[in-house]
Amino acid sequence: MQLALIGLPGSGVKTTFAAITGLTEAAGAFGQGAAGRVTALKVPDPRLEAVSRVFQPKKTVSATVEILEFPGLFGGGKTDSRLLGKVREAEALVPVLRAFESLALPHPEGGVDPRRDYRTLASEMLLADLGVVEGRLARLASSLQKRKDEDEAAERDVLLRCKECLDRGERLSTLTLDPFELKRIRGFGFLTLKRQLVLVNIGDAQLGSEAELTAPFEQQGLEVRALSASLEEELAGMEEAERDEFMRELGIPELAAPIVLSAAYRALRVVTFYTYSEDECRAWTLRRGDTALDAAGKIHTDLARGFIRAEVVSYDDFQAHGDIKGVKAAGRFRLEGREYVVADGDLIIIRHSG
Repeated sequence: MQLALIGLPGSGVKTTFAAITGLTEAAGAFGQGAAGRVTALKVPDPRLEAVSRVFQPKKTVSATVEILEFPGLFGGGKTDSRLLGKVREAEALVPVLRAFESLALPHPEGGVDPRRDYRTLASEMLLADLGVVEGRLARLASSLQKRKDEDEAAERDVLLRCKECLDRGERLSTLTLDPFELKRIRGFGFLTLKRQLVLVNIGDAQLGSEAELTAPFEQQGLEVRALSASLEEELAGMEEAERDEFMRELGIPELAAPIVLSAAYRALRVVTFYTYSEDECRAWTLRRGDTALDAAGKIHTDLARGFIRAEVVSYDDFQAHGDIKGVKAAGRFRLEGREYVVADGDLIIIRHSG
């Protein structure tokens, strides 16, 4: 899973990246100029830890999230098409919006207004998507003049609907598309079709006023969190004992990274399932609504091809009865078919042929 941090100049994208990842130096930097950094974070998971304590495996593997940083990509004039292509590959966007005041770093627009900045970002992403749609429609029109192709005609029809939506100034996520239509346009990586986690970057003086600043975005149905990126970056660089004491003094219950990752999971509507053995316990992620067959394919394509049944134990049952043996004794051990919809926290073993 990839999260792309984006924002207007001066919003604090670089500082937010450092705050979430704990990295202050370039790590996996790509490109030059406006290009940023990329790193993978392990997702904190108490359930995985509990499963591992029971099985005592040789290896425990956490789910990971890649965080990509794109400072200066938007709001600075001409957009770097190569970097924009990388943003399109991400599963979700994390717009960083400035809410902090700074005499040393005046806002380019002359005043701080997170809602205005979000509208600016949204407008630039909409125009970027519209450019892709119009370019592809022009190529399809030329191609369809030379020969009839049912697939290309179907793609054209979907893109015409997309163009109408974007021309109205609406995100593509507001458009009702069936699974086949979504599949036809998936490769474009449309920005306005992606899920978002909005981060409002506040100053130290605004600690305690987070709810007021995030409310306008919650009213739009967006997943949103507030954080002081500069303070979080400072905390991330401290020794653990010093950091814990400082956080207690400020009344900060936990660092931003786990909060952001949890919010990203909600924004992306993913679930976590677990595989287990004496060799390895591992956390995996799936889209909410995915099936046991999808879970098998996530683990290995061979498991999906030879799928027979899924052995399923809910995490709550596992916790209640202590181990798999206890779950079986309580009659809570289940065999499910390929259409079974995986629930968050399921422990799964795939029975397969071959």
